[in-house]
Amino acid sequence: MKEKILMAVAQEIKNRGIKFTIDNVAVRLGISKKTIYQYFSSKDEIITQVIELALVDVEGQEQEILAGKETDFVEKIGALILLTPKIFGPIDDWIMADIERYRSQDWERIEKFKYERMLVLSQLLEEGIDLGIVRTMNAKVAARLLLGACRELSQYKFLEENNLNSIEARRLLTEVFLYGILAKSKLKSEEGLMCNE
Repeated sequence: MKEKILMAVAQEIKNRGIKFTIDNVAVRLGISKKTIYQYFSSKDEIITQVIELALVDVEGQEQEILAGKETDFVEKIGALILLTPKIFGPIDDWIMADIERYRSQDWERIEKFKYERMLVLSQLLEEGIDLGIVRTMNAKVAARLLLGACRELSQYKFLEENNLNSIEARRLLTEVFLYGILAKSKLKSEEGLMCNE
């Protein structure tokens, strides 16, 4: 039952943000509020556990991607960018803004997690540099730019205006990040110029 409650709360957060009510959760599950409070001491505790569950899930998916021996470098980068917690799916920016504004302790945990993800991504980029797949660059700056762009692309208004969903936007980001913005013909001529300098 505890897991069912957490899953129901995740869906309430996805639909209503963190201002959902325990009554909504009880109705969703067809149980009483009293039953929910047999498993959790407060709404705060439930929200914290749901957020932690989402972060642990993403971390587990991340480890699977990095350990995949049959997955090449480009596929790993793409898979890392597309990662979303299974409990929520893609999370809208307004939900993150609510967490930042009203739940400082949970936001601190999320920020720490984002920093750890940046380190993981930068390490993968450094491996790509060592293998000659990625040109020499500051891997931490590149990883931070990429994750920052992911955050920007999760803005609901932008997605709606451009008729995109979060996954499509991140796929496009992956393509731009990995292959750049120059057309192939321009890229070759630019490489020629760089070689001549």
